[in-house]
Amino acid sequence: MSIRNWFAVKINHDYFSLSSKMENIKYFAEQGFLFNHLIDRIKWHYAPSFFYVLRFPSHIDIEASNMCQMSCPMCGRHLMKNIKQGHMDFDLYKKIIDECSREKVYSIKLSWRGEPLLNPNIAKMINYAKEKGIKDVAFLTNGERLNENLTNQLIESGLDWISISFDGLNDVYEKIRYPAKFEKAVKEIKYIKKAREQKRLKKPLIRIQSIWSAIKNNPDEFKDFWKPVADRINFIADQIRSREEKDFSHDPNYICQSPWQRICIMWDGRVAQCHGDYLERNILGDVKANTLREIWHGEKFNNLRSLMRNKKRLDTPPCKICCDGGITQEENIIVEDKKMKILKYIGQELDVASMDARPGARK
Repeated sequence: MSIRNWFAVKINHDYFSLSSKMENIKYFAEQGFLFNHLIDRIKWHYAPSFFYVLRFPSHIDIEASNMCQMSCPMCGRHLMKNIKQGHMDFDLYKKIIDECSREKVYSIKLSWRGEPLLNPNIAKMINYAKEKGIKDVAFLTNGERLNENLTNQLIESGLDWISISFDGLNDVYEKIRYPAKFEKAVKEIKYIKKAREQKRLKKPLIRIQSIWSAIKNNPDEFKDFWKPVADRINFIADQIRSREEKDFSHDPNYICQSPWQRICIMWDGRVAQCHGDYLERNILGDVKANTLREIWHGEKFNNLRSLMRNKKRLDTPPCKICCDGGITQEENIIVEDKKMKILKYIGQELDVASMDARPGARK
């Protein structure tokens, strides 16, 4: 494999931060595991770049629930009409975490296709992972179910960071994130910081995340609004995940990083090809029947890596509808009078004006 091909693997290429990189270093130093974090980042970046299969992945995605109370226009959940839904059983979760603990897994994320706060055991799940020595426990949430009681449970469970999807401000947010209400959502997020400070803790780290199209007309306003509350303010490139037939061009040279970085476990214990396999079209194993290590080094996972290395990813059904492999182009934006370079997916731009999840609005 040539050096040129090593750099075909694009690491976190569609995710951008409006916050300083030094803030990340400071946070992990304060938590006392900066060294562990740096080792994890080395594995995260260089394992896929050199097609090196780690003994065990340092990150595991665990789907606490694949259910959701929202119907955001850009979300791939619109394709899941025939997908069985549910919450992960706690005993199954313990089995997963016990192996992760033995294998010294660095981080887990308790979310994927659904809303983790719908799982009634979410705080208990976080606490169990922390008791078992997982350094970094987090999840992505729409935040609509947050309240003071639940927030205190999450903080006391040992949650390391919470990433809240918050697309735009005011009316833009309420149209995309129906049935959430802007003022209530802001109030609950502010309470996370207040409760954290009252307990004299530095975690969970609060991260606000938006799709780019919802803030592109005034990213400074979005950043200024959240700066007093959030520890990190991020945005992701626009992607059209809500249509099965994607009308954009695939990048023939794209090599996905995922098969060398992580395992994605669905709520029922089956292992999906990746976090882009919303429709469960390539199941690589089942933790009820095999260990994670057996699945990670199994024939199906190795075949997937081989397809990626040989640039034949479109031979797998999930990759055919995956947004990540679309052609991108660089774009310069200005945030707080500073130039910032981002990547934009060609043909995947979202029209915020037409994005409305309220009843009767979606066509």
